[in-house]
Amino acid sequence: MTGNVELMAARMGWVAARNYVIVEGTSDVAYLTRASKLHELERGCPLLDADLAVVASGRGDDGGVDGVNRRLIFYRQLAEMDASGTGAWQHRFIGLLDNDMAGRSAFTIASSFDRRIEPYVDIFLLHPVMPVFPLGYDRAMEIARVNRPFRGLDWEVEDLCSERILRLFEAQYTGGVQVKNGIGGKIHRELHPDFKPELRKIFIEEATLADAGGFVELLRMLRIYLSLPHDFVQL
Repeated sequence: MTGNVELMAARMGWVAARNYVIVEGTSDVAYLTRASKLHELERGCPLLDADLAVVASGRGDDGGVDGVNRRLIFYRQLAEMDASGTGAWQHRFIGLLDNDMAGRSAFTIASSFDRRIEPYVDIFLLHPVMPVFPLGYDRAMEIARVNRPFRGLDWEVEDLCSERILRLFEAQYTGGVQVKNGIGGKIHRELHPDFKPELRKIFIEEATLADAGGFVELLRMLRIYLSLPHDFVQL
Protein backbone atom coordinates (compact mmCIF):
# COMPACT_ATOMS: atom_id res chain seq x y z
CA MET A 1 0.00 0.00 0.00
CA THR A 2 1.35 3.41 -0.97
CA GLY A 3 1.68 5.74 2.00
CA ASN A 4 0.87 9.42 2.26
CA VAL A 5 4.51 10.49 1.98
CA GLU A 6 5.02 8.39 -1.17
CA LEU A 7 1.89 9.90 -2.71
CA MET A 8 3.08 13.40 -1.85
CA ALA A 9 6.56 12.66 -3.23
CA ALA A 10 5.09 11.47 -6.51
CA ARG A 11 2.83 14.50 -6.74
CA MET A 12 5.68 16.93 -6.00
CA GLY A 13 8.16 15.18 -8.28
CA TRP A 14 10.58 14.39 -5.47
CA VAL A 15 13.20 11.68 -5.63
CA ALA A 16 11.91 8.95 -3.31
CA ALA A 17 13.90 8.74 -0.08
CA ARG A 18 13.54 7.74 3.54
CA ASN A 19 14.77 11.08 4.89
CA TYR A 20 14.07 14.56 3.55
CA VAL A 21 15.75 17.89 4.28
CA ILE A 22 13.45 20.83 3.60
CA VAL A 23 15.39 23.90 2.45
CA GLU A 24 14.26 27.43 1.71
CA GLY A 25 14.19 27.32 -2.07
CA THR A 26 15.06 25.69 -5.37
CA SER A 27 18.51 27.31 -5.49
CA ASP A 28 19.47 25.51 -2.27
CA VAL A 29 18.35 22.24 -3.86
CA ALA A 30 20.40 23.01 -6.99
CA TYR A 31 23.60 23.65 -5.02
CA LEU A 32 23.30 20.52 -2.91
CA THR A 33 22.24 18.33 -5.83
CA ARG A 34 25.23 19.51 -7.87
CA ALA A 35 27.58 18.83 -4.95
CA SER A 36 26.16 15.30 -4.68
CA LYS A 37 26.69 14.78 -8.41
CA LEU A 38 30.28 16.06 -8.29
CA HIS A 39 30.99 13.64 -5.45
CA GLU A 40 29.48 10.82 -7.48
CA LEU A 41 31.56 11.73 -10.54
CA GLU A 42 34.86 11.90 -8.64
CA ARG A 43 34.33 9.47 -5.75
CA GLY A 44 31.80 7.04 -7.21
CA CYS A 45 28.99 7.65 -4.71
CA PRO A 46 26.28 10.32 -4.62
CA LEU A 47 25.52 12.08 -1.34
CA LEU A 48 21.80 12.24 -2.08
CA ASP A 49 20.31 8.79 -2.52
CA ALA A 50 17.52 6.51 -1.35
CA ASP A 51 18.46 7.45 2.23
CA LEU A 52 18.47 11.22 1.78
CA ALA A 53 16.82 13.81 -0.45
CA VAL A 54 16.68 17.60 -0.39
CA VAL A 55 13.41 19.35 -1.25
CA ALA A 56 12.46 23.02 -1.58
CA SER A 57 9.86 24.50 0.73
CA GLY A 58 8.33 26.21 -2.29
CA ARG A 59 8.96 28.69 -5.04
CA GLY A 60 9.11 32.46 -4.57
CA ASP A 61 6.84 33.73 -1.80
CA ASP A 62 5.61 30.19 -1.17
CA GLY A 63 9.08 29.16 -0.01
CA GLY A 64 11.60 30.88 2.25
CA VAL A 65 11.81 30.46 5.99
CA ASP A 66 8.04 30.49 6.53
CA GLY A 67 7.70 27.83 3.85
CA VAL A 68 10.21 25.61 5.67
CA ASN A 69 8.19 25.82 8.87
CA ARG A 70 4.85 25.25 7.14
CA ARG A 71 6.10 22.27 5.16
CA LEU A 72 7.99 20.76 8.08
CA ILE A 73 4.88 20.61 10.23
CA PHE A 74 2.69 19.33 7.39
CA TYR A 75 5.10 16.68 6.13
CA ARG A 76 5.79 15.44 9.64
CA GLN A 77 2.05 14.96 10.06
CA LEU A 78 1.97 12.87 6.87
CA ALA A 79 4.92 10.80 8.10
CA GLU A 80 3.18 10.25 11.43
CA MET A 81 0.09 8.98 9.62
CA ASP A 82 2.31 6.47 7.78
CA ALA A 83 3.90 5.13 10.97
CA SER A 84 4.08 1.37 11.36
CA GLY A 85 2.05 -0.61 13.84
CA THR A 86 4.91 -0.26 16.33
CA GLY A 87 4.86 3.50 15.97
CA ALA A 88 8.10 3.67 13.98
CA TRP A 89 8.11 6.37 11.30
CA GLN A 90 8.99 5.21 7.80
CA HIS A 91 10.06 8.68 6.72
CA ARG A 92 11.69 11.58 8.50
CA PHE A 93 11.68 15.29 7.68
CA ILE A 94 14.03 17.95 9.03
CA GLY A 95 14.29 21.64 8.17
CA LEU A 96 17.37 23.72 7.32
CA LEU A 97 17.34 27.52 7.54
CA ASP A 98 19.86 30.18 6.56
CA ASN A 99 21.39 31.86 9.58
CA ASP A 100 20.16 35.38 8.90
CA MET A 101 17.58 37.53 10.69
CA ALA A 102 14.63 35.82 9.00
CA GLY A 103 16.07 32.35 9.53
CA ARG A 104 16.82 32.91 13.21
CA SER A 105 13.29 34.17 13.81
CA ALA A 106 11.75 31.18 11.99
CA PHE A 107 14.02 28.80 13.91
CA THR A 108 12.67 30.11 17.22
CA ILE A 109 9.08 30.05 16.00
CA ALA A 110 9.30 26.44 14.76
CA SER A 111 10.00 24.88 18.13
CA SER A 112 7.74 27.26 20.08
CA PHE A 113 4.77 26.55 17.78
CA ASP A 114 5.21 22.76 17.91
CA ARG A 115 7.22 21.60 20.91
CA ARG A 116 7.82 18.22 19.27
CA ILE A 117 10.15 20.02 16.84
CA GLU A 118 13.47 20.04 18.66
CA PRO A 119 16.21 22.57 17.80
CA TYR A 120 19.17 20.89 16.07
CA VAL A 121 17.25 17.61 15.95
CA ASP A 122 14.34 18.46 13.64
CA ILE A 123 15.18 22.03 12.61
CA PHE A 124 18.67 23.42 11.98
CA LEU A 125 20.25 26.82 11.47
CA LEU A 126 23.19 26.82 9.09
CA HIS A 127 26.51 27.74 10.75
CA PRO A 128 30.12 28.00 9.56
CA VAL A 129 30.81 24.92 11.68
CA MET A 130 28.18 22.18 11.90
CA PRO A 131 29.59 19.96 14.67
CA VAL A 132 29.11 16.39 15.73
CA PHE A 133 27.05 16.58 18.91
CA PRO A 134 28.51 14.64 21.84
CA LEU A 135 26.01 12.31 23.47
CA GLY A 136 24.10 14.03 26.23
CA TYR A 137 25.25 17.56 25.35
CA ASP A 138 22.84 20.44 24.89
CA ARG A 139 22.98 20.79 21.10
CA ALA A 140 22.19 24.50 20.97
CA MET A 141 24.92 25.22 23.52
CA GLU A 142 27.42 23.07 21.64
CA ILE A 143 26.77 24.71 18.29
CA ALA A 144 27.08 28.13 19.94
CA ARG A 145 30.37 27.08 21.54
CA VAL A 146 32.07 25.87 18.35
CA ASN A 147 30.82 28.89 16.40
CA ARG A 148 31.84 31.47 19.01
CA PRO A 149 34.67 32.77 16.76
CA PHE A 150 32.02 33.70 14.16
CA ARG A 151 29.47 35.22 16.53
CA GLY A 152 27.42 37.92 14.81
CA LEU A 153 28.15 36.64 11.30
CA ASP A 154 25.19 35.77 9.09
CA TRP A 155 25.69 32.50 7.20
CA GLU A 156 23.72 31.46 4.13
CA VAL A 157 23.85 28.59 1.65
CA GLU A 158 25.67 30.70 -0.95
CA ASP A 159 28.50 31.20 1.55
CA LEU A 160 29.36 27.52 1.10
CA CYS A 161 30.67 28.17 -2.42
CA SER A 162 34.45 28.17 -2.63
CA GLU A 163 36.35 31.45 -2.60
CA ARG A 164 37.35 30.77 -6.21
CA ILE A 165 33.71 30.55 -7.35
CA LEU A 166 32.73 33.62 -5.35
CA ARG A 167 35.57 35.65 -6.83
CA LEU A 168 34.54 34.59 -10.34
CA PHE A 169 31.08 35.85 -9.51
CA GLU A 170 32.38 39.15 -8.12
CA ALA A 171 34.53 39.70 -11.21
CA GLN A 172 31.61 39.14 -13.59
CA TYR A 173 28.90 40.95 -11.62
CA THR A 174 30.25 44.04 -9.90
CA GLY A 175 26.87 44.79 -8.29
CA GLY A 176 26.30 41.23 -7.16
CA VAL A 177 27.70 41.63 -3.64
CA GLN A 178 26.00 44.33 -1.60
CA VAL A 179 27.92 43.87 1.65
CA LYS A 180 30.89 41.72 2.64
CA ASN A 181 31.53 40.93 6.31
CA GLY A 182 34.39 38.92 7.78
CA ILE A 183 34.59 37.50 11.30
CA GLY A 184 36.94 34.83 12.60
CA GLY A 185 38.40 34.16 9.16
CA LYS A 186 35.01 33.47 7.57
CA ILE A 187 33.43 35.85 5.05
CA HIS A 188 29.71 36.34 4.47
CA ARG A 189 28.60 38.05 1.29
CA GLU A 190 25.17 39.65 1.21
CA LEU A 191 24.13 39.09 -2.40
CA HIS A 192 21.81 41.27 -4.44
CA PRO A 193 18.70 39.12 -4.98
CA ASP A 194 18.70 39.80 -8.73
CA PHE A 195 22.18 38.29 -9.08
CA LYS A 196 21.72 35.14 -6.98
CA PRO A 197 20.74 33.06 -10.05
CA GLU A 198 24.01 34.09 -11.69
CA LEU A 199 26.09 32.72 -8.82
CA ARG A 200 24.12 29.49 -8.97
CA LYS A 201 24.77 29.27 -12.71
CA ILE A 202 28.52 29.81 -12.25
CA PHE A 203 28.61 27.13 -9.57
CA ILE A 204 26.68 24.60 -11.66
CA GLU A 205 28.87 25.20 -14.71
CA GLU A 206 32.31 25.78 -13.16
CA ALA A 207 32.53 24.09 -9.76
CA THR A 208 34.83 21.15 -9.09
CA LEU A 209 34.45 18.86 -6.10
CA ALA A 210 36.90 21.08 -4.23
CA ASP A 211 34.74 24.11 -4.99
CA ALA A 212 31.75 22.22 -3.58
CA GLY A 213 33.56 21.30 -0.37
CA GLY A 214 31.29 23.38 1.86
CA PHE A 215 28.19 21.69 0.47
CA VAL A 216 29.78 18.24 0.70
CA GLU A 217 30.61 18.83 4.36
CA LEU A 218 27.07 20.04 5.05
CA LEU A 219 25.62 16.91 3.46
CA ARG A 220 28.03 14.74 5.43
CA MET A 221 26.90 16.35 8.68
CA LEU A 222 23.23 16.05 7.76
CA ARG A 223 23.79 12.35 7.17
CA ILE A 224 25.40 12.10 10.62
CA TYR A 225 22.50 13.93 12.25
CA LEU A 226 20.08 11.52 10.58
CA SER A 227 22.17 8.46 11.60
CA LEU A 228 22.84 7.58 7.95
CA PRO A 229 26.03 6.09 6.43
CA HIS A 230 28.61 8.83 5.98
CA ASP A 231 32.11 7.31 6.07
CA PHE A 232 32.16 7.20 2.26
CA VAL A 233 32.06 11.00 1.98
CA GLN A 234 35.45 12.31 0.77
CA LEU A 235 36.81 15.55 -0.64
